[in-house]
Amino acid sequence: MKIALNLRNSAALVALSFIMQETHELAHTSVGRLICGDWGQRDFNVWGISSQCVNDEPLTLLATFAGPVYTFSIIWLGYFLLTRAAAGTQSIGFALVVSSMPFSRILSPLLGGGDEIYGLTRLGVDHSLAWGAALAAVFALAAPPVVKIYTTINNRRKPLWIIGLLLAPFFLVGIVVFAVLQGLILKNGILNDYWILGSPMLVTFWLFFCLGLFAIFAKHLVTLLQPSGNTPQTGGG
Repeated sequence: MKIALNLRNSAALVALSFIMQETHELAHTSVGRLICGDWGQRDFNVWGISSQCVNDEPLTLLATFAGPVYTFSIIWLGYFLLTRAAAGTQSIGFALVVSSMPFSRILSPLLGGGDEIYGLTRLGVDHSLAWGAALAAVFALAAPPVVKIYTTINNRRKPLWIIGLLLAPFFLVGIVVFAVLQGLILKNGILNDYWILGSPMLVTFWLFFCLGLFAIFAKHLVTLLQPSGNTPQTGGG
């Protein structure tokens, strides 16, 4: 298979990456909502538990692990789809792995942070041991899907393609979501009133925008990978 990017399938992949970042946070807060009976407040980067759980209900630990469980479930669904024969199915699997940002899942514990380390330390695990265990677990979960992508793709300069596509969503989310939306807009009080799902209006409007963009271009995800030797499909309505 060869990666065959065009404007339409690239737009779908970018929108899906933003959606995956946002739904990762919603996985945390949704489980918190089930446990506590109300939504905790959050922004683009930090989520919390409802005041109904002010005594630190032990089950809230499930909310901590909900984000990684959700994201790795999507990554492994992508891995499974990559093992199928149809190019369109493999394209969707490829998109699910890339948009879930496995590099980000590895980088967080590598730098000593992230949901996995925080959750383990809440269980009473020593921080150094939690760091090692989290890093080992994340590598074990992230490596096979990434290797599967590498063995599936036959583009020239394959390593550059793989590295670029794994890093691109990570940097896009960092710049657009955390630097611009969070750092420049939300922090300056623009659309920061809390609305639904425990989120500021800006967060929810952003999610709706990304879902709308994805709905327009989603059908083009199946063209991300083309059988080797085929001419990439760049047209179509």
